[in-house]
Amino acid sequence: MGSPVVEAVGVSKRYGEVIALDGVSLEVMEGEVFGLLGPNGAGKTTLMEILVGLRRPDSGKVRVAGRDPTREPVGDVVAFVPQETMLYGDLTVEENLEFIASLYSMDEERFEVAVREIAEALSISDIMGRRFGKLSGGLKRRVSLAASLLTDPIVVIMDEPTVGLDPDARRDFWEVILDMKGRGRTVILSTHYMEEADELCDRVAVMDAGRVVEVGDPDDLKRRFGGRSKVVVRVRMRDEARALEVLSGWGGRLTPDGIVMEAEDPERMVPEVISTLNSAGIGSEAVQIRSPTLEDVFMNLTGKSLREAVA
Repeated sequence: MGSPVVEAVGVSKRYGEVIALDGVSLEVMEGEVFGLLGPNGAGKTTLMEILVGLRRPDSGKVRVAGRDPTREPVGDVVAFVPQETMLYGDLTVEENLEFIASLYSMDEERFEVAVREIAEALSISDIMGRRFGKLSGGLKRRVSLAASLLTDPIVVIMDEPTVGLDPDARRDFWEVILDMKGRGRTVILSTHYMEEADELCDRVAVMDAGRVVEVGDPDDLKRRFGGRSKVVVRVRMRDEARALEVLSGWGGRLTPDGIVMEAEDPERMVPEVISTLNSAGIGSEAVQIRSPTLEDVFMNLTGKSLREAVA
């Protein structure tokens, strides 16, 4: 992995009484996919907007591709893909891209070469004549990304790039992100999807209440802060209270996934749990062993559930 291409040191931002960022410091290395993992209100979007020069920090320093975005434009080296698409629904895909190119004074030859390469890489060549507003959510994300890549940026910053997409479209977009990394670009993405951060990111910054709580690669974070493996049991809703009672010796707690118990030796614990439930006349609908996840990491670092914080 290369040298830092994005640096933030002691960055703070306040909106009235609301502290959006509280002394955030981090480095993003050249060629990596770096994730900002946290719930809504953690400060992810504000940090991204500061990195691309859309907002000024109240204090702290930022450098992106060797530039200070508070003092000089970075639009030619940094692409920002916001959650909401900013393109025109009544224009075709190609017309939208032509409009974006005109903002950067791209000549026709350079535009045609860039569009041909980007359209092929993002698999949008066959929709260039379709109206943007008629596209599916997944295709709109691809076109928005294509517009951002016209200037051949060094860094691509994406705010919740797959929110609202169905599982298949989400995984398709993951392939797009990994392809960008393979082409040497640095990617920063915000997400509250644990599996997305786990699948895509070389390193993750866990954010909560405007602070970076911890930074590390997903496996390292799970090893250091994920806790023990867990046994998860699902029973019928009418049996949950009784099941919690008979499993109290294992410290069972009720979650949206079922009754969760930490385990030193989960393989040994599973048959004992099933036997205990059967002896109490309670049938189990499902029993599984779950290794530590980034959800566990977030819970152990912040004392909150990431999914509950997002909801």
